Amino acid sequence: MKNNIEDINGWLYHRIRMCIWKQWKLPKTRKRNLLGLGIPEYYACITANSRKGYWYVSGMGAVNRALSKERLINSGFYDLATAYQSVHVN
Repeated sequence: MKNNIEDINGWLYHRIRMCIWKQWKLPKTRKRNLLGLGIPEYYACITANSRKGYWYVSGMGAVNRALSKERLINSGFYDLATAYQSVHVN
């Protein structure tokens, strides 16, 4: 069950990153937000101006580093793996 929860959790964070990326509609906004999250300007430009789809870009390295799992948890998103481990005591 733990592996299934971790798979679902990984998909969930990918989906959250995609929704956040989708909210940043303009390339200028995407670049500004990536720079604000600590991504170097070169990678922020490449990622912000990418013509790939939302799902593909949300899996790119720059977006994964900018919107890391720890940063999303600190922002208030729920972690299924932690909740499962707290309920399922060996």
